[in-house]
Amino acid sequence: MIPSAFDYHAPTSVPEAIALLTRFGDSAKVISGGQSLLPLLKLRLGTAEHLVDIGRIAGLEYVREEGGFLRIGGRTREAVLERSAVVQERYPILADTARVIADPLVRNRATVGGNLAHGDPANDHPATMLALRATVVAQGPGGERTVPIDRFFTGLFATALASDEILTEIRIPVPPNRTGGAYVKLERKVGDYATAAAAAQVTLDGGGDFVQVGLALTNAGPVPVRSTAAEDFLVGKRAADTNIAEAARRAAEAASPTADRRGSVEYKREMARVLGARAEEGRRARGRSVAMSRHDVQLTVNGVSHRVQVESRLLLVHLLRENLRLTGTHIGCDTTHCGACTVLIDGEPVKSCTVLAVQADGAEITTVEGLEQNGKLHPVQEAFWEKHGLQCGYCTPGMILTSCALLARDKDPSEAQIREAISGNLCRCTGYSNIVKAIQSAAERLRQQ
Repeated sequence: MIPSAFDYHAPTSVPEAIALLTRFGDSAKVISGGQSLLPLLKLRLGTAEHLVDIGRIAGLEYVREEGGFLRIGGRTREAVLERSAVVQERYPILADTARVIADPLVRNRATVGGNLAHGDPANDHPATMLALRATVVAQGPGGERTVPIDRFFTGLFATALASDEILTEIRIPVPPNRTGGAYVKLERKVGDYATAAAAAQVTLDGGGDFVQVGLALTNAGPVPVRSTAAEDFLVGKRAADTNIAEAARRAAEAASPTADRRGSVEYKREMARVLGARAEEGRRARGRSVAMSRHDVQLTVNGVSHRVQVESRLLLVHLLRENLRLTGTHIGCDTTHCGACTVLIDGEPVKSCTVLAVQADGAEITTVEGLEQNGKLHPVQEAFWEKHGLQCGYCTPGMILTSCALLARDKDPSEAQIREAISGNLCRCTGYSNIVKAIQSAAERLRQQ
């Protein structure tokens, strides 16, 4: 699947990006990591005549405490947030949240700002940001403005951002002493949306009473849900099991969940209404002509430099397979779930079915064909062969590349770390035991080199 035709723009500054959004109006969409937007465009559940990629704007990826806030750049990738020392030490609720967003491969591209700006109540960051009482910073033609998170989500897939504004920063108040938080998510499998999830951030006084409470729910209504009744109930009360149980009951009362395979007929009806309206918008949009530009892309694949001209909408997986004839990169689900299309971009494993070819301009890419050197297989390839880490072999190239990236960072991973690393790569033959053994064997070989 490929998206409908669109023109692609890669501004190098925020003012340039805003000027493009102002120029093209509602026909333009901002793409940050693209892990939510591109699947929608590929499935034709959304359309855009212009994509404005903010991924090449310097200075939008950072995580730092400054001026009484934890400041997170709008273009900060989930993997960066997850690995941040200050987040792990002082904001465990954020670490909890980042860890359960999609899978490790998606987190290498997905961004915190994009997760919020998408306006999806099933996304994980909105509830956490409500619990943390965050503030969103938006920049547009009129300059910078701040939006309290409680006023940011205005409807299903809708936010307070204007069509010519960019989410540039998230600000979270530095927590006082005796503060703790957690994000707990129930999901059917790694990478799935939450069946249900809750974010809680609380501060206790010296006597063990609640003095500040933030409690919010994911996928519990058309917008992320703050449980004000539960918060108000707990303030001033002892942190006792009975009080927590009553607060949880009140939180559940505030929810208005709907169901599909994760849970309600009402959900399906609402989604049918929203997506039906968008389909009608798309039908009208197809009546308009889109002059889709072509772009010169310079990239290095397996050590070989290539310069190719591509359409804006061409996906990296198609560039590799159809233009460069590197068919070891497989196409599986086409919805960023299975990982069969995994390649390494600048050493990080990503799913090439949700990366535009133009986004890889200037990058160094490794496919499975690039692992063999001078007629000798890579130690990971040898281990997969010797330990029977493959059955049908369809997932194997992506699985091997993800394993190579893991072992490049850590040559002595635990079994739990191995399973976490490959959780974004699905083996439909369910040969995970031998895959894990193969990675362990490769790690031992690499340690001995």
